[in-house]
Amino acid sequence: MACLQACIPTRYLAEDEKLLVGIQPKGLETVDPTAIEALYRQEPNRLVLGSAPYLALYNFGKKFYDPQKIQQRIEKQEEKRARKIADAGTDAAKIQRLRAKFDNRVKRLQDNKKEGNLLMQIGEPPAIYDSTLMVETMQQIGVYLNAKGYFNHRASYEKEVKDEKLVTVTINIEENAPYRYTDFSYSIPDSAMLRLVQSTSGRSLLQLGERYDEDKLSAERDRLYNLMKNSGYYDFARAYLAFEVDTSFAGKTAHVKTIIQRPDQGGQHPLYTLRNVYFKTDADRFGIARDTILYNGIHYVAYRHRFSPLILDKKVDIYPGQLYSQLKTATTQRKLSDLDVFQFNNVLYNKSAEATDSSAGLQLDAFVNALPAKKFQETIELGLNFTERTPGPFSSARLRVRNLFGGAENLDIGLRGGIEGQISIANNNQTVLIREFGADVALSFPVILFPFSDKNLLSAYSPRTRIYTGYTNSDRQQYIRTNYELGLDYIWQVARNPLRPPVMQFIFSPINLNVVQGEILDRDFARNLIENSEGSRSLIESFSDGIISFVGFSFIYNTNDFAQTRNARYFRGLVEIGGLSKELGLDLSNNQLQTFQYFKINPDYRRYIPLGGKRFFVYRLNAGVASPIFDSTVLPYEKHFFSGGASSIRAWQSRRLGLGSYAAINAVEETEPYRVTTTRDYDLEQPGEVLVEANVEYRFNFFSFLNGALFVDAGNVWLLKPDANRPRANFEFNRFYKELAVGTGVGLRLDLSVLILRFDLATKVYDPAGLYGKKFVLNDFNFTDFFTRNNQSTLQIGIGYPF
Repeated sequence: MACLQACIPTRYLAEDEKLLVGIQPKGLETVDPTAIEALYRQEPNRLVLGSAPYLALYNFGKKFYDPQKIQQRIEKQEEKRARKIADAGTDAAKIQRLRAKFDNRVKRLQDNKKEGNLLMQIGEPPAIYDSTLMVETMQQIGVYLNAKGYFNHRASYEKEVKDEKLVTVTINIEENAPYRYTDFSYSIPDSAMLRLVQSTSGRSLLQLGERYDEDKLSAERDRLYNLMKNSGYYDFARAYLAFEVDTSFAGKTAHVKTIIQRPDQGGQHPLYTLRNVYFKTDADRFGIARDTILYNGIHYVAYRHRFSPLILDKKVDIYPGQLYSQLKTATTQRKLSDLDVFQFNNVLYNKSAEATDSSAGLQLDAFVNALPAKKFQETIELGLNFTERTPGPFSSARLRVRNLFGGAENLDIGLRGGIEGQISIANNNQTVLIREFGADVALSFPVILFPFSDKNLLSAYSPRTRIYTGYTNSDRQQYIRTNYELGLDYIWQVARNPLRPPVMQFIFSPINLNVVQGEILDRDFARNLIENSEGSRSLIESFSDGIISFVGFSFIYNTNDFAQTRNARYFRGLVEIGGLSKELGLDLSNNQLQTFQYFKINPDYRRYIPLGGKRFFVYRLNAGVASPIFDSTVLPYEKHFFSGGASSIRAWQSRRLGLGSYAAINAVEETEPYRVTTTRDYDLEQPGEVLVEANVEYRFNFFSFLNGALFVDAGNVWLLKPDANRPRANFEFNRFYKELAVGTGVGLRLDLSVLILRFDLATKVYDPAGLYGKKFVLNDFNFTDFFTRNNQSTLQIGIGYPF
């Protein structure tokens, strides 16, 4: 107890104050504990191995915190602002700049005064135990359990005081059996609405036998409201909808009555149909009449028709004669946004004063307003890699030209280039710079362009046709490699809910043509390729100039957001078949360029599990197989798998892990005394045909924009077939799991809103190719290795999360 007291600073507490160091819910059987923890009105100080480092850091920072001095600085800045503005006289632009400048300074000082200095913000203030807040916590828990159907629950708490200053609280919860739905009835005097509700009862979120849940009741209310708004009831309001729940029956049962009241004026709820639809594609110029084109029942009005009605018609879901639908209104807006040719768009409705005929009933006129975006958009990005302790800048510049031919086509032109450090082959104590630059041009159409198609194929799924060409030049110390690309992609997306972003994306690539040319610069690298290609020569020939043609298909399922804050899943599947043109009788090879026939598959699965309090458990499984097929014996070098690097096994340098438990070695001659020893060769890339990787991360927040991570990576690459020159480099089911390289480390991530800057410090734990049987290498770890050139630990710097 004395040790615990010594590890938790309590000397700053007043005589009657106690420190809250723990709240533990007990007795929960079906309720999620994290849901109960979210109801705490007072958070205890976090403990790590019996100590409170965050509290200690806060107390240490408080020694340097003087709010009076900060207030004096605020007052000086305000006085200086007033003086500068007075000196500016009537210069409005200068006054505006001065206000912005000094307002930012004052705000930063006010934030420091309120939140404390940096150490105080990283740490956490003392959680002084407050019995009134504990009572409020128990009240919130009671409300939550009742809302989940546990009306007969019991909840109490016990307070334990250790060494007179440390308080831990145990919340005892006895859930008891929840109430369940046993009967549903309706009170809907509008007969048309009653029929509509009953016809969709199979989609109800409330089912007999399920536990009572107020969240489900709220969601069912939303469903019925949307049902009305999508079925022509333009004036319908949520206030007309209610549920009456009766729990007075025996057996812990709940009877639910759905109520839809009559409109305020009595009678039936009015139905509305669309009379006219107007689509406006430019800003108003008052007093000037627009030109009108009538296409498929829609009036396209503009001063100058810059967008083809044929294309816009495929993005509109509302037409004359339809019942009003809130859903079709929203899908129209989403489809128009997906075109990326409009700055914004909306759909407005006006009630028609007169019906066109007596049978039409009440009618609406719809107005689709779409303001065009800028014709040209430029984007420039700058970044920095840090490899082999050497900074490597990279940049890209892109130009988008919108609505190129008047059919919402977008042309993208890009230039990119970068430099990266790599250990010199000639001298391991030196770093050389490798260069990569390239350019690409892509033209996308908002339809599926396919022979004998009327452009309506997959029109409900935001389809695109993309024609792509690109050029990439990689200048490494071992080789120069140039790649010319030409491709055709069909892209479409599927959403689980039409009002939410799509979660599935499909990419079918029927035409892909790459011309690869290169030159091997390093004799040792060439010799190594030849030595490892004896018998099959597959590796050396994979480096030859050639034409790579393939058909590909990709599928992406992603329920996460950009910041990766959801309980989500991600899956990406890639399948490629190369060289089919040869099987179809079209041989693209010539004397200088050979063709390749191959098959490649690469599934990648990721899971994101929130743990509460900006904490996440994330894991990834990544695998792949690539192999020559038909009569081919060579796999293109670009189609091999590589392991190691900032988004792979981080304790190994990029593309340097593998193969299996085979170790590439160098012979080293020592003159005194003369002997020949062997050392590991980490310089050469290790292309493989089989890939297995697994990554696990625990992500947490330090404070504000600074996040941390603890991670473990495991994986390797192998050959498919045994190779006499590289023993144990091939994949075998009975031993591959013994050849998984393992690395671990810690990471720091700066969440800067627009991007995430990542620093991962990783060290090797298990090296399956360790020399002389030394495979467990964690004992070789030295913290200074992160800042020196070595083969044990690495510092990986990247942008964005690794997965």
